[in-house]
Amino acid sequence: MLDQIKARQADHRLSTRQLARQLEVSPSLLSMVLNGKREPSKKLVISLTRWLSEQVSSGPQSPSSVYRRFISEKRSQLAELTAKFYEAKLAPFTVWCEQFPLPIVSEIGREHISEFLAHIRAGRRARTGGVKPLSNGALKLHHQTLKTFFNYVGETCDVPETWKNPVDGIKVKGSQSQTLEYSDTEIQRMFEVIESNTDKLLSLRNSAMLTVLLNSAVRASELLAMNVVDIGQDGRTKVTGKGSKQRLVTIGQSGQVAVTDYPRIRGNHSGALWQTFDGNRLTSDGLRGVFNRIADTDPDVFTDGLYAHRFRHTAITRLLRARVPLRSVQRYAGHSDPQTTLRYAQAIDVDEAIAAVETLNY
Repeated sequence: MLDQIKARQADHRLSTRQLARQLEVSPSLLSMVLNGKREPSKKLVISLTRWLSEQVSSGPQSPSSVYRRFISEKRSQLAELTAKFYEAKLAPFTVWCEQFPLPIVSEIGREHISEFLAHIRAGRRARTGGVKPLSNGALKLHHQTLKTFFNYVGETCDVPETWKNPVDGIKVKGSQSQTLEYSDTEIQRMFEVIESNTDKLLSLRNSAMLTVLLNSAVRASELLAMNVVDIGQDGRTKVTGKGSKQRLVTIGQSGQVAVTDYPRIRGNHSGALWQTFDGNRLTSDGLRGVFNRIADTDPDVFTDGLYAHRFRHTAITRLLRARVPLRSVQRYAGHSDPQTTLRYAQAIDVDEAIAAVETLNY
């Protein structure tokens, strides 16, 4: 049975975590079962048997078939991490369609999308135990990805003339938790939490990472790809962003000091700039773990958690507040579309307008 499960899991490109979510079991437990390190419970055997027995729609118009074509196309057009993002968000939807079942993708209606979003909102197993519902922001990502997928359905599949994207008209409230500018109080508290760590090398690394993120406005992937030799004596470094486009950024004077101290203390001046205890390059999961531990230390301050993109947003917003020209900020941040940078500027304009009005005295 394990071979059948692994074959079907591979066919649908489901990670163990995604499959565990469908079966409503712990990912670590499922991993041990699939690797033969633990016998499955009777309840899990029943769940796995039911999952295997559910009919798989494999016709050219089935959700799983269209999904595979969609992902294949995205892999040829987009960066690997972006393609993986689409894969992670859409795989649960194709499995849910099989369970419904919904064998023809063009017959999926708005009511089905609403049911799936309600299903996925139920959430995931939380780190502290139990199930944590998805936030509005997380649900919005599923909503946006589904809209893109069904646009692809309309462009590539045989659909009726009256067909409309079933995601259109479904409103999902977004979240500002990943795009709000960090306050000085929040930033100060982050460094306090990091400096309280008894492991001084780890504290030094994490402090340096936060300093570089706040100074450089780089993306998480760009941060993690940095090597020690990439940092020039003036603090400038080239990063490769979306579309393999390179640009020049600076880590600032405080970043130079932090980045100089960290490799010196760890005794290794080569290879990846941000390393684990084992000397391996820090991964995106590792970076997320750093942020989660900081946020968990003081949930009253970090009510929305910590996100790498929010550091980038903070750095860009502060450049604009410092009156750096919009075009210069666009190029520094690596935005291909000036409208992306303009959204940051518009938020500042509103803040300044409100502040000005509040000073008026008639």
